[in-house]
Amino acid sequence: MNANVDALHRDDGLRTLVTAALQQRAQYVSADSSAEQPRNVDALLSDVEAEFETSPESVHHATVFGDVGGDGDDLFDGYAGVVLQAELSAEDVKSGIENVDDIDFSELDESGTVVYKPESDGAPWVGALGSGRVAVGTEGAVYDAVEVTNGEAAALGGPLRDAYTDTREGPVRFASRLPEPTENEAVPAGVGGDDGQSIDVTPLDDVRTLAGTVYRNGDVRGLETTLSAADTAAARDVASLVRELRDRAASELRDTEVADVVGGLSVDRDGATVTASVSRTVDELESLVDGL
Repeated sequence: MNANVDALHRDDGLRTLVTAALQQRAQYVSADSSAEQPRNVDALLSDVEAEFETSPESVHHATVFGDVGGDGDDLFDGYAGVVLQAELSAEDVKSGIENVDDIDFSELDESGTVVYKPESDGAPWVGALGSGRVAVGTEGAVYDAVEVTNGEAAALGGPLRDAYTDTREGPVRFASRLPEPTENEAVPAGVGGDDGQSIDVTPLDDVRTLAGTVYRNGDVRGLETTLSAADTAAARDVASLVRELRDRAASELRDTEVADVVGGLSVDRDGATVTASVSRTVDELESLVDGL
Protein backbone atom coordinates (compact mmCIF):
# COMPACT_ATOMS: atom_id res chain seq x y z
CA MET A 1 0.00 0.00 0.00
CA ASN A 2 1.30 3.43 -0.92
CA ALA A 3 0.10 6.55 0.88
CA ASN A 4 0.83 10.06 -0.36
CA VAL A 5 1.16 11.62 3.09
CA ASP A 6 1.56 15.13 1.67
CA ALA A 7 -1.78 14.85 -0.12
CA LEU A 8 -3.45 13.56 3.03
CA HIS A 9 -2.06 16.52 5.01
CA ARG A 10 -3.56 18.93 2.44
CA ASP A 11 -6.93 17.19 2.21
CA ASP A 12 -9.40 19.32 4.20
CA GLY A 13 -12.04 16.63 3.78
CA LEU A 14 -9.83 14.02 5.40
CA ARG A 15 -8.93 16.44 8.21
CA THR A 16 -12.65 16.97 8.84
CA LEU A 17 -13.26 13.22 9.09
CA VAL A 18 -10.29 12.60 11.37
CA THR A 19 -11.36 15.49 13.63
CA ALA A 20 -14.88 14.07 13.85
CA ALA A 21 -13.49 10.63 14.68
CA LEU A 22 -11.19 12.06 17.38
CA GLN A 23 -14.06 13.93 18.97
CA GLN A 24 -16.12 10.76 19.05
CA ARG A 25 -13.23 8.80 20.57
CA ALA A 26 -12.74 11.42 23.28
CA GLN A 27 -16.33 10.89 24.46
CA TYR A 28 -15.52 7.31 25.45
CA VAL A 29 -12.45 8.20 27.49
CA SER A 30 -12.96 8.40 31.24
CA ALA A 31 -13.25 11.95 32.53
CA ASP A 32 -10.65 11.23 35.21
CA SER A 33 -8.10 10.02 32.67
CA SER A 34 -4.73 11.64 33.24
CA ALA A 35 -4.07 11.88 29.50
CA GLU A 36 -5.81 14.65 27.59
CA GLN A 37 -7.23 13.25 24.37
CA PRO A 38 -6.60 15.16 21.10
CA ARG A 39 -9.85 16.51 19.63
CA ASN A 40 -8.59 17.68 16.24
CA VAL A 41 -5.92 16.88 13.67
CA ASP A 42 -3.55 19.64 14.79
CA ALA A 43 -3.60 18.37 18.39
CA LEU A 44 -2.98 14.81 17.18
CA LEU A 45 -0.01 15.86 15.05
CA SER A 46 1.39 17.84 17.96
CA ASP A 47 1.25 14.72 20.13
CA VAL A 48 3.08 12.71 17.46
CA GLU A 49 5.73 15.41 17.17
CA ALA A 50 6.24 15.45 20.95
CA GLU A 51 6.59 11.65 21.12
CA PHE A 52 8.99 11.23 18.19
CA GLU A 53 10.71 14.64 18.44
CA THR A 54 10.12 15.32 14.75
CA SER A 55 7.42 16.97 12.67
CA PRO A 56 4.91 14.56 11.03
CA GLU A 57 5.13 16.80 7.97
CA SER A 58 8.68 15.54 7.43
CA VAL A 59 7.19 12.29 6.07
CA HIS A 60 6.01 12.63 2.45
CA HIS A 61 5.22 9.10 1.27
CA ALA A 62 4.84 5.73 2.99
CA THR A 63 4.87 2.36 1.24
CA VAL A 64 3.71 -0.53 3.43
CA PHE A 65 4.43 -4.11 2.37
CA GLY A 66 4.11 -7.57 3.86
CA ASP A 67 3.08 -11.16 3.32
CA VAL A 68 -0.25 -12.84 3.92
CA GLY A 69 -1.44 -16.43 3.88
CA GLY A 70 1.47 -18.33 5.38
CA ASP A 71 1.49 -21.99 6.34
CA GLY A 72 -0.56 -23.29 9.22
CA ASP A 73 -3.19 -21.26 11.04
CA ASP A 74 -1.35 -17.91 10.97
CA LEU A 75 -2.74 -15.51 8.38
CA PHE A 76 0.35 -13.30 8.66
CA ASP A 77 3.77 -14.93 8.81
CA GLY A 78 5.74 -12.22 10.59
CA TYR A 79 7.03 -10.39 7.53
CA ALA A 80 6.13 -6.70 7.18
CA GLY A 81 7.77 -3.33 6.63
CA VAL A 82 7.33 0.25 5.51
CA VAL A 83 9.52 2.43 3.34
CA LEU A 84 9.33 6.08 4.31
CA GLN A 85 10.20 8.91 1.95
CA ALA A 86 10.98 11.63 4.45
CA GLU A 87 13.24 14.42 5.58
CA LEU A 88 14.64 11.97 8.11
CA SER A 89 17.69 9.77 8.23
CA ALA A 90 17.67 6.16 9.40
CA GLU A 91 19.44 7.39 12.53
CA ASP A 92 16.60 9.89 13.14
CA VAL A 93 14.02 7.11 12.90
CA LYS A 94 16.09 4.81 15.10
CA SER A 95 16.42 7.57 17.70
CA GLY A 96 12.67 8.18 17.64
CA ILE A 97 11.99 4.49 18.32
CA GLU A 98 14.57 4.54 21.12
CA ASN A 99 12.80 7.56 22.64
CA VAL A 100 9.32 6.04 22.49
CA ASP A 101 9.98 2.38 23.29
CA ASP A 102 13.28 2.55 25.22
CA ILE A 103 14.99 0.12 22.83
CA ASP A 104 18.74 -0.08 22.21
CA PHE A 105 20.13 -0.70 18.72
CA SER A 106 23.41 -1.95 17.34
CA GLU A 107 24.73 -0.72 13.98
CA LEU A 108 25.39 -3.27 11.22
CA ASP A 109 26.63 -2.99 7.64
CA GLU A 110 24.90 -4.64 4.68
CA SER A 111 26.81 -4.14 1.40
CA GLY A 112 27.79 -0.65 2.49
CA THR A 113 24.31 0.19 3.80
CA VAL A 114 23.69 0.99 7.47
CA VAL A 115 21.18 -1.29 9.21
CA TYR A 116 20.14 -0.89 12.85
CA LYS A 117 19.44 -4.11 14.73
CA PRO A 118 17.16 -3.85 17.82
CA GLU A 119 18.39 -5.45 21.01
CA SER A 120 14.83 -6.46 21.98
CA ASP A 121 12.87 -9.34 20.43
CA GLY A 122 9.94 -8.21 18.31
CA ALA A 123 11.21 -4.64 17.94
CA PRO A 124 11.53 -3.10 14.46
CA TRP A 125 14.72 -3.06 12.41
CA VAL A 126 15.73 0.14 10.58
CA GLY A 127 17.63 0.43 7.30
CA ALA A 128 19.07 3.42 5.43
CA LEU A 129 18.03 3.36 1.75
CA GLY A 130 19.51 6.70 0.72
CA SER A 131 17.82 9.59 -1.13
CA GLY A 132 15.65 10.42 1.87
CA ARG A 133 14.25 6.89 2.17
CA VAL A 134 14.23 4.69 5.28
CA ALA A 135 12.98 1.12 5.76
CA VAL A 136 11.41 0.05 9.06
CA GLY A 137 10.04 -3.40 9.88
CA THR A 138 10.91 -7.02 10.47
CA GLU A 139 14.47 -8.18 9.80
CA GLY A 140 13.62 -9.90 6.51
CA ALA A 141 11.56 -6.98 5.21
CA VAL A 142 14.27 -4.40 5.95
CA TYR A 143 16.99 -6.52 4.36
CA ASP A 144 14.81 -7.08 1.28
CA ALA A 145 14.28 -3.33 0.91
CA VAL A 146 18.03 -2.77 1.23
CA GLU A 147 18.82 -5.44 -1.38
CA VAL A 148 16.30 -4.05 -3.87
CA THR A 149 17.74 -0.55 -3.38
CA ASN A 150 21.27 -1.88 -3.91
CA GLY A 151 20.24 -3.77 -7.07
CA GLU A 152 20.87 -7.15 -5.44
CA ALA A 153 17.22 -8.27 -5.69
CA ALA A 154 14.34 -7.61 -8.07
CA ALA A 155 11.59 -5.16 -7.19
CA LEU A 156 7.94 -6.16 -7.09
CA GLY A 157 6.71 -7.45 -10.45
CA GLY A 158 4.23 -9.76 -12.13
CA PRO A 159 0.45 -9.75 -11.62
CA LEU A 160 0.65 -7.92 -8.29
CA ARG A 161 2.52 -4.97 -9.77
CA ASP A 162 0.15 -4.94 -12.76
CA ALA A 163 -2.85 -4.86 -10.40
CA TYR A 164 -1.37 -1.90 -8.51
CA THR A 165 -0.52 -0.01 -11.71
CA ASP A 166 -4.09 -0.41 -12.98
CA THR A 167 -5.66 1.26 -9.92
CA ARG A 168 -6.97 4.79 -10.31
CA GLU A 169 -4.99 7.74 -8.98
CA GLY A 170 -5.54 8.58 -5.34
CA PRO A 171 -3.72 9.46 -2.12
CA VAL A 172 -3.91 5.80 -1.02
CA ARG A 173 -3.42 2.89 -3.45
CA PHE A 174 -2.97 -0.78 -2.65
CA ALA A 175 -2.68 -4.25 -4.13
CA SER A 176 -2.53 -7.71 -2.61
CA ARG A 177 -2.78 -11.34 -3.49
CA LEU A 178 -5.50 -13.23 -1.61
CA PRO A 179 -4.83 -16.38 0.39
CA GLU A 180 -7.01 -19.26 -0.80
CA PRO A 181 -9.56 -20.41 1.81
CA THR A 182 -9.08 -24.08 0.86
CA GLU A 183 -5.28 -23.82 1.13
CA ASN A 184 -4.88 -21.67 4.27
CA GLU A 185 -6.14 -22.85 7.64
CA ALA A 186 -6.24 -19.24 8.88
CA VAL A 187 -8.86 -18.31 6.28
CA PRO A 188 -12.40 -19.60 7.01
CA ALA A 189 -14.16 -21.43 4.22
CA GLY A 190 -17.42 -19.82 5.31
CA VAL A 191 -18.71 -16.74 7.07
CA GLY A 192 -21.51 -17.22 9.57
CA GLY A 193 -24.47 -14.96 10.22
CA ASP A 194 -26.99 -14.23 12.95
CA ASP A 195 -29.42 -16.65 11.30
CA GLY A 196 -26.90 -19.48 11.45
CA GLN A 197 -26.57 -19.63 7.67
CA SER A 198 -22.93 -19.70 6.55
CA ILE A 199 -21.80 -18.00 3.35
CA ASP A 200 -19.36 -20.09 1.31
CA VAL A 201 -16.31 -17.94 0.51
CA THR A 202 -14.33 -20.57 -1.40
CA PRO A 203 -14.96 -18.71 -4.71
CA LEU A 204 -12.11 -16.51 -3.46
CA ASP A 205 -9.82 -19.44 -4.33
CA ASP A 206 -10.01 -18.18 -7.91
CA VAL A 207 -9.17 -14.54 -7.13
CA ARG A 208 -5.63 -13.70 -8.21
CA THR A 209 -5.32 -10.16 -6.87
CA LEU A 210 -7.22 -7.51 -4.91
CA ALA A 211 -6.34 -3.89 -5.64
CA GLY A 212 -7.89 -0.52 -4.98
CA THR A 213 -7.77 3.16 -4.26
CA VAL A 214 -9.05 5.61 -1.67
CA TYR A 215 -9.72 8.63 -3.86
CA ARG A 216 -11.12 12.13 -3.84
CA ASN A 217 -13.26 13.84 -6.46
CA GLY A 218 -14.20 17.34 -5.34
CA ASP A 219 -16.21 16.98 -2.14
CA VAL A 220 -16.57 13.24 -2.60
CA ARG A 221 -14.38 10.61 -0.97
CA GLY A 222 -14.56 7.06 -2.24
CA LEU A 223 -13.13 3.57 -2.08
CA GLU A 224 -12.83 1.47 -5.24
CA THR A 225 -11.58 -2.12 -5.16
CA THR A 226 -10.98 -4.56 -7.99
CA LEU A 227 -10.75 -8.34 -7.76
CA SER A 228 -9.10 -10.15 -10.67
CA ALA A 229 -10.45 -13.67 -11.11
CA ALA A 230 -9.08 -16.63 -13.06
CA ASP A 231 -11.76 -16.43 -15.75
CA THR A 232 -15.25 -15.09 -16.50
CA ALA A 233 -17.07 -17.97 -14.82
CA ALA A 234 -15.03 -17.52 -11.64
CA ALA A 235 -15.71 -13.77 -11.72
CA ARG A 236 -19.47 -14.41 -11.81
CA ASP A 237 -19.19 -16.48 -8.64
CA VAL A 238 -16.99 -13.85 -6.97
CA ALA A 239 -19.44 -11.05 -7.85
CA SER A 240 -22.31 -13.08 -6.37
CA LEU A 241 -20.27 -13.71 -3.24
CA VAL A 242 -19.40 -10.03 -2.75
CA ARG A 243 -23.08 -9.02 -3.17
CA GLU A 244 -24.14 -11.70 -0.69
CA LEU A 245 -21.56 -10.54 1.86
CA ARG A 246 -22.65 -6.92 1.33
CA ASP A 247 -26.32 -7.72 1.86
CA ARG A 248 -25.61 -9.88 4.92
CA ALA A 249 -23.46 -7.18 6.54
CA ALA A 250 -26.01 -4.43 5.84
CA SER A 251 -28.85 -6.50 7.31
CA GLU A 252 -26.95 -7.24 10.52
CA LEU A 253 -25.65 -3.74 11.26
CA ARG A 254 -27.64 -2.01 13.99
CA ASP A 255 -26.74 1.53 12.93
CA THR A 256 -29.00 2.39 10.00
CA GLU A 257 -26.67 5.05 8.56
CA VAL A 258 -23.72 2.67 8.53
CA ALA A 259 -25.96 -0.02 7.05
CA ASP A 260 -26.97 2.38 4.26
CA VAL A 261 -23.31 2.99 3.38
CA VAL A 262 -22.50 -0.73 3.35
CA GLY A 263 -25.67 -1.50 1.42
CA GLY A 264 -24.75 1.21 -1.08
CA LEU A 265 -21.64 -0.68 -2.18
CA SER A 266 -21.94 -1.21 -5.92
CA VAL A 267 -20.66 -4.47 -7.40
CA ASP A 268 -20.00 -4.75 -11.14
CA ARG A 269 -18.37 -7.37 -13.33
CA ASP A 270 -16.50 -6.89 -16.59
CA GLY A 271 -15.18 -10.17 -17.95
CA ALA A 272 -12.89 -11.68 -15.32
CA THR A 273 -12.80 -8.49 -13.25
CA VAL A 274 -15.12 -7.59 -10.36
CA THR A 275 -15.22 -4.00 -9.10
CA ALA A 276 -16.79 -2.91 -5.80
CA SER A 277 -17.04 0.77 -4.94
CA VAL A 278 -18.68 3.18 -2.54
CA SER A 279 -18.51 6.96 -2.23
CA ARG A 280 -20.00 9.70 -0.06
CA THR A 281 -19.55 13.45 0.38
CA VAL A 282 -17.43 14.68 3.28
CA ASP A 283 -20.56 16.07 4.98
CA GLU A 284 -22.30 12.71 4.70
CA LEU A 285 -19.31 10.88 6.14
CA GLU A 286 -18.88 13.41 8.94
CA SER A 287 -22.55 12.98 9.84
CA LEU A 288 -22.01 9.22 9.81
CA VAL A 289 -19.06 9.46 12.21
CA ASP A 290 -20.95 11.87 14.48
CA GLY A 291 -23.75 9.34 14.82
CA LEU A 292 -21.53 6.47 15.94
